[in-house]
Amino acid sequence: MKRLAISVLCIVSALAGGHAVQAQNYGSVFDAVDRTVRENFYDPHFGGRDWSAIVDRRRVELDAVTSDAEFQRLIQSMLSELGVSHVLIQAPGTNRPTMGLAARWEIIDGQTIIVDIDPASAARAAGLRIGDRIIDPSMIRGPRQDLARLDIERCDGSVVQLSLPRESAYWPPRERTISWSLLRRGDGRSIGYLRAERFGDDAAELIDAAMDTLGSTDGLIIDIRNNSGGNASALRLLGYFTDPGPGIALLSRPFLETLDGPVEAEDLTDILRVSRAYTTEAIFAAVAEGDGAVMLMIEDLGERRYRKPVVILIGPETGSAAEGFAWGAREQTDAVLIGRETAGALLSSQPFDLPDGWRLTIPVHGNWGPDGRDFGDKKVPPHIATTLTREAVCRGEDVDLSQSTVTLERQWGEQPL
Repeated sequence: MKRLAISVLCIVSALAGGHAVQAQNYGSVFDAVDRTVRENFYDPHFGGRDWSAIVDRRRVELDAVTSDAEFQRLIQSMLSELGVSHVLIQAPGTNRPTMGLAARWEIIDGQTIIVDIDPASAARAAGLRIGDRIIDPSMIRGPRQDLARLDIERCDGSVVQLSLPRESAYWPPRERTISWSLLRRGDGRSIGYLRAERFGDDAAELIDAAMDTLGSTDGLIIDIRNNSGGNASALRLLGYFTDPGPGIALLSRPFLETLDGPVEAEDLTDILRVSRAYTTEAIFAAVAEGDGAVMLMIEDLGERRYRKPVVILIGPETGSAAEGFAWGAREQTDAVLIGRETAGALLSSQPFDLPDGWRLTIPVHGNWGPDGRDFGDKKVPPHIATTLTREAVCRGEDVDLSQSTVTLERQWGEQPL
């Protein structure tokens, strides 16, 4: 009996010790998150928020954490108090604990409407259709091994229940993130259509190839509605229809700490100026060379400059670097932006490795216009706003593209053939 009691005591002690180690490990990761944010978050003033107070308040909650999932929720919630995009904490050995559908949806009149489905999706095979309304959107996400059991309202008003596999789609993006086509009209005019799903390290070369084909068209449609961002390679495209000169300033903590107040235009006159920084590596190198500040320049493309009407399609899925491109087009060109407001997620982020396999992503660069305006996380408004209705989605109508054709024809009416 005595031997059994000793054994039980040893087991209890071991379990208690395990919990202590686990809590201590979470504490070290928590401290690493705090330290990484303090040293690398782009804004030394934290947008007027008291980061120390946020950390102290959240640290109290650490004692109740007993699992990776709980710790992840705690840190993500703490990071969200920064009030910015591009903040993410990832658990060791995982990408996402839950998954959704291989589909895109938009909120239309307060309802979640499917607007696109991945071609290879099992959800499509299981019956999901464009125009379907998800009656309870909270059921979309869940453990990857479980089916999503969703009540669906069809375009005809009927209601069905579907059991859909949870899948991950649209990332990584298609191999050719820049694609294009040319339409010849019966009236002798031609329209170029350039779709940019991401501005990655390969974008500048693909943009040049696209414009080699589309450069002689009478009008150009640039579609960035589903562009999640990338890097400043978008400036190459911007150079085809605007004057050369300052494009966008990337500023980080080392530079911003030297200022007495908000960024002003004169603060940007003497910072490093760099052209052709069209890869993520080149951009980070330029910011480092400029001691935390660099003005990314728009190139002079000379005779390759496109001088016919340009329309740009934007929407709520247009994010990050794609919003930088949209702001540049809106402020520095004659292009007409059509669609709906962008995501409001314009910052430049970097991942950091933490203890025990955790990984933190935070913004390390902010984005300012040459005139000193802060574009960070600012939604880009269209010149011509379109209204997406469920009826149009169900009919397969693309209201943005329809408006693009109308806009080009209106501009052509002001110009000789």
